[in-house]
Amino acid sequence: MNADVNGISLGSLDVFLDNGIEFFYTNIHCHHGMYPLYQNQKPYFWESKSGKKLLVWSGEHYNLGNVLGLVENKHQNFMTQNYVGSGEKLSHIEMLKNNIQDYIELCEKHGYKYDFIPVSVSGVFSDNAPPNTDIMETIAKFNEKYGDTINIEMVTVTQLYEKIKDKVQDAKTYKGDLTDWWAHGVPSTPYAVKHYKEAQNIYNLCNRLDPEKKYINAKFEREAEDNFLLYAEHTWGHSSTITNPYDTMVLNLDMRNISYASKIHEAVYKNLNRILHNKGDKLRYYDRQGKIKAINTVNEAKKCLVEFYIEVWGFGDIKITDDKTGKVLEAQTSSHPRGVLISFVDDFAPLEEKIYSFEEVEKAKDIINSRVAYSGSERVRDIVNDYDKVTYTLPYFIENDYFKISYKIGEGITSFYNKKEDREMLLNGDAKFFTPIYENTEIRTDVYEERRLVGRNIRGLHAKKYIGELDDIKIIDNGKIFKTIELIYKLEGTYFSSIVIKLYNDIPKIDFKYKIAKTFSEDIENIFLPLALNLGDKETFIDKGKVTFKPGVEQIPGTCMEYYLVDTGVFYKGEKTNISINTIDAPMLYMGELEHHPILLCDNKEENNKRNVYSWIMNNIWETNFKMDLSGATEYCYSLTMEDNSDVDTVFNSMRNDFGRVVTFMI
Repeated sequence: MNADVNGISLGSLDVFLDNGIEFFYTNIHCHHGMYPLYQNQKPYFWESKSGKKLLVWSGEHYNLGNVLGLVENKHQNFMTQNYVGSGEKLSHIEMLKNNIQDYIELCEKHGYKYDFIPVSVSGVFSDNAPPNTDIMETIAKFNEKYGDTINIEMVTVTQLYEKIKDKVQDAKTYKGDLTDWWAHGVPSTPYAVKHYKEAQNIYNLCNRLDPEKKYINAKFEREAEDNFLLYAEHTWGHSSTITNPYDTMVLNLDMRNISYASKIHEAVYKNLNRILHNKGDKLRYYDRQGKIKAINTVNEAKKCLVEFYIEVWGFGDIKITDDKTGKVLEAQTSSHPRGVLISFVDDFAPLEEKIYSFEEVEKAKDIINSRVAYSGSERVRDIVNDYDKVTYTLPYFIENDYFKISYKIGEGITSFYNKKEDREMLLNGDAKFFTPIYENTEIRTDVYEERRLVGRNIRGLHAKKYIGELDDIKIIDNGKIFKTIELIYKLEGTYFSSIVIKLYNDIPKIDFKYKIAKTFSEDIENIFLPLALNLGDKETFIDKGKVTFKPGVEQIPGTCMEYYLVDTGVFYKGEKTNISINTIDAPMLYMGELEHHPILLCDNKEENNKRNVYSWIMNNIWETNFKMDLSGATEYCYSLTMEDNSDVDTVFNSMRNDFGRVVTFMI
């Protein structure tokens, strides 16, 4: 049974079916959400990609029984007024009978054809309510008086299934995602979610490194799994986080919830350290020469980035040698918060382990060649020349054999060119890649009412949109393995905003991250980063619970297609080129227009799949449970890859293993 949860991932369907579950009873709450199939109190069969089916009864609100009066309502509230009005005063049982009759007539008027109606009830008219024996007394009194025409019976979910399964065999079958309207609470705690996502990735890495669980401590693993479930609970915090953010309980629940994510992080790192230690890691990172082991943790052959850091200062250059072949590999040193980062690229067979020797070598002297016209005496290399063909271009563009990214202060990104396809991938307007967006709906009434009025939108009618203005460009790295630039933006709602782009020289991959220092506001706020690309007549795919689908198309009709909580990211199957984008620690995607609009429920048309995609990094749009305060400083990381493979499931399996694909440590 699903109550007060507004959807469930497509991957959960396989979990249900694989574990013998035959029936799913849903009670979706239309607060900022909506039931599927354009009508509730409706059965349907939900079919998985394997062809197995689950019977679903799409019911009414989980407090419908309270509205009707199965528990006596001594006080009016908004739900009873919505459903039954505020009519004459009658006895409890008479009122219950009238309400049930009215409800039956309403259902029949809209085509309801069964001789039963499931009604959920709670012990009291509230969320998370206790049991209440008064319900049984009410049912007994009602049946004694009116049981000859309407009979009420309290049943378990299993009993409900047994009573109705033969009567609903003519229900229609649907495929696709039962999209969760309330998943958008995830970006209201973006810092803890980032922490959680890394813990999730480390957990998966541990299982790739030690599939036989020789070194994984079962206690740490169970601790992580229990806290995964606790952290993922959908309401996040106290109901007054918006209306009274100062309340002690608000802080306590926020801290406790974050603690679940942190307990996972601690437990999985304990296991990772155990595994690496048993594989030879000496846990020492300050040698200027020595040996490293690099392990391809994925059963896939691939050219991979290999990186490790050394905790020393004043490090020179580096020499990397493959111990088995004697081959010297080109490597690059760059800054690291604790010293120097070493990066190189090598080919790996599936699950291959390699040992390399490294040693510090003297850096070549950085002396200006005064006989060649490429640099002035102030050491600024701004002259077009054949001696150093890259440095003078970096303030304007970076490129490799696959991509060329151009930018200009005052204009922002001016081109994102796909050199393999000879196609300009950059879209203009709201969807300009590498360009952060802030959205603000000013509070004009009060913090609760303004948020209530957004309905199923994520912004108010008077929302204002601010697109980052490129204000400065920093050249960070220009080496043998990659080039790195930082684009610094002026953006409303932030103290600092920048995009750091790392373009690899010899692999079709771009790592980029959004660095943000977010300011505090009680207004309704959203932070986006566009992920939309022009790839011709492309198809868009996402994944949930390790199951892939086309958003806007492969969904149950009538479900949400405004936004999606994803496992891994987005994959574009283009006319000629395929692009994957791994949203490593920002798991929410928004699709469509960045403005207040009528909400179109999913009608499965292909055009829905063509909408622009945005990484939805932060929001505080709910009036209850989710946090108002988005302030803080961090970075959100992404990885874009030009994919050779066009098989969607294969690409997503590879993407899921990108984190820690090659693990490197000193031996």
